[in-house]
Amino acid sequence: MCQKLACVFIGAIFTLSLSFHVNAKVRGEAVITTITSEVLNESRELLIHLPNNYSRYKDTTYPVLYLLDGQRNFAHTVGTLDLLNQSGMAQEMIVIGITNTERTRNFTPTYDESYNQWGISGGADNFLDFLEKELKPYVNANYRTNNYAIISGHSLSALFTVYALHERPELFQAYFAFSPSLWWHEEVIFPEAKAFFASDSDLNKYLYINMGNEDGNMLSAYERYVELLNSSERKGFTFDTELDTSESHNTTALAGMSLALQKQLNSLRPTGAIIQEGIPAVEQYYKDLSAKYAFEAKPEYKAVNHAGYAALNKQDFESAITIFKKNVARFPNKSDAYDSLADGYEANGELTTALEMREKALAMSYKENVENGAFKTRLANLRKKIAEGADD
Repeated sequence: MCQKLACVFIGAIFTLSLSFHVNAKVRGEAVITTITSEVLNESRELLIHLPNNYSRYKDTTYPVLYLLDGQRNFAHTVGTLDLLNQSGMAQEMIVIGITNTERTRNFTPTYDESYNQWGISGGADNFLDFLEKELKPYVNANYRTNNYAIISGHSLSALFTVYALHERPELFQAYFAFSPSLWWHEEVIFPEAKAFFASDSDLNKYLYINMGNEDGNMLSAYERYVELLNSSERKGFTFDTELDTSESHNTTALAGMSLALQKQLNSLRPTGAIIQEGIPAVEQYYKDLSAKYAFEAKPEYKAVNHAGYAALNKQDFESAITIFKKNVARFPNKSDAYDSLADGYEANGELTTALEMREKALAMSYKENVENGAFKTRLANLRKKIAEGADD
């Protein structure tokens, strides 16, 4: 009898577990496609990940992260980006993972005979042509992009990323270079780098570059490049460097991607002082940002939300509610927007309306596929508050 009950109990647990997994959804959408390149005279497989809200916000455009060494770096990049998205610590992006065919050929700017055992080198300019004339037009034609593009590479592909910044800075607005092989061909990249950073023209780009517990010419070339960055006075150019000896050459892309994504977003965000000035100042900031980086920059959700809470902290409840409503209107499927609006109504004593917004936030969280434990707690607390008020 006990054995039978145990089996029933275990079966019930299994059923509940199965039900949970059936209802769970992977965030975002992954697509694998192939592009035929006349420039490279070959076909390239692309690993594409669309943001969690891509299919829900039909009018929203997104930045694009072009990920070199795509097969190696696609999974961890998509996972890191999604985790940061859920905390408002990175932008939602379209990720384009470009798989390799002849890696050494594509990512090196010059031919080096001594490297022939690893592959023929010196095809970086041709690969830049592929990105400029074929891949970027293909992505812009088939997906909702906002003209802000990032290129990311590791080791030899990070060398290519830095080379792309020097050679065709108009192609991308941001560059991630993890453990770049700047030593290539007796540091052939440095004369051009010196001239590039000595220019007095506006650059308006962002660069993240890191290095792990590496030594020899790998480290010395990195240190030489960091010196160039620190001495650069190019207008509008921002950068971050990280020397993390806790990471190896093989893990700098994994560890660095989180920091790069966060710092890249911070390079675009308005300061706390601008947010304190209110929505007009925030909106003007993003207009100026659009002109500076030549992309369609719209006020970020979190920047507007912070402006709402700044008003709430000043007990300017009406302004706070108005600001939170702006986010609800622009992000009608975002659960956090309703939860913030509920905060405004609750602070203003409009508990019934606040309750409606908290219930809306919880319901929306299931559709948005985000963690909702905090929404449940705040909803329960508000219901208790209303009940206690009715008893008085």
